[in-house]
Amino acid sequence: MYRAPRYYGPRGTDYSRWSRGYRVQPYFYGQNYWIADPWRYRLPPAYGSYRWVRYYDDVALIDVRSGLIEDIIYAFFYR
Repeated sequence: MYRAPRYYGPRGTDYSRWSRGYRVQPYFYGQNYWIADPWRYRLPPAYGSYRWVRYYDDVALIDVRSGLIEDIIYAFFYR
């Protein structure tokens, strides 16, 4: 687990537990939610159209072309 600043999700949204294969809306994986340096958190590199994205205290590997979650790690961050 890693310490992180407060998460500010898209306006009007609440936490809902995601899972692999779930399709999320684009406003959840905009560039401001990308984890710019996965190495810093010991995450595997994201290649092609995949990006590690912070979602509340979780991190998800999302295909930003389709919005499909490829992988997710729950409770990755703490405050």
